[in-house]
Amino acid sequence: MYCPACGVKNDDDKVECFVCGKSLPSSLLVDLSPKSGRPKTLAGRASAAVSAVGPITARLGDRLIALILDTMFISAIVLVVAAAVLSRWPRIAEGHSPLTLAAVSAGGVLVIAFIYYWLQEGAFGATMGKGIIGVHVARQDGSKPGLGSAAIRNAFRLLDAIPFYVIGFLVALFSRGRRRLGDYAAGTFVLEKAVVPVGERVAVVFLWLAGITAAVWGAWVLCPAWFQLPIAK
Repeated sequence: MYCPACGVKNDDDKVECFVCGKSLPSSLLVDLSPKSGRPKTLAGRASAAVSAVGPITARLGDRLIALILDTMFISAIVLVVAAAVLSRWPRIAEGHSPLTLAAVSAGGVLVIAFIYYWLQEGAFGATMGKGIIGVHVARQDGSKPGLGSAAIRNAFRLLDAIPFYVIGFLVALFSRGRRRLGDYAAGTFVLEKAVVPVGERVAVVFLWLAGITAAVWGAWVLCPAWFQLPIAK
């Protein structure tokens, strides 16, 4: 049984949600009176059942696909930023050790990724990857996390992502509500959207593709040598 307040799945015999402490509706209470507004069709009963149980915790597989889509977009942003920096300062690497350059590059990537997740989850409750898949980040009461909670959630991404999101995956796999460390710290959940309009999903897919295409094209214009394939002579 899913909690109607926070959407976390509880055992069927529970009377209170183990996360938020709200009372759970009894699965045995069914109004059988002829004047009850209970839907008579199978589709109507299914729709009413979805409304009754509230939001559903997102599956880890969906979250992984959303992570891959977001990583592809972030990689495109990093590519065009690197091309812009190197095209303006072609000798920026001179006089610096490889370790220093690697540390600065890694720091830049982390900043770009943090801003990407922070702004989108804080303002919209979902990144483009999550929007395409149909999941979103929400607080316990179902509201958007806001910039404060989104900042905390994504600051912990540094820990959850070590190594290759193994820590975050294991914590979410064995925790109720499928929450990673960042979710526990920020008080958030990743939930499935009850209904995702087709137009909204198409728009997000278009923005995702347009953003990646524009970034790759910009990198090609700034540093065309990166895209030249070696030709055997």
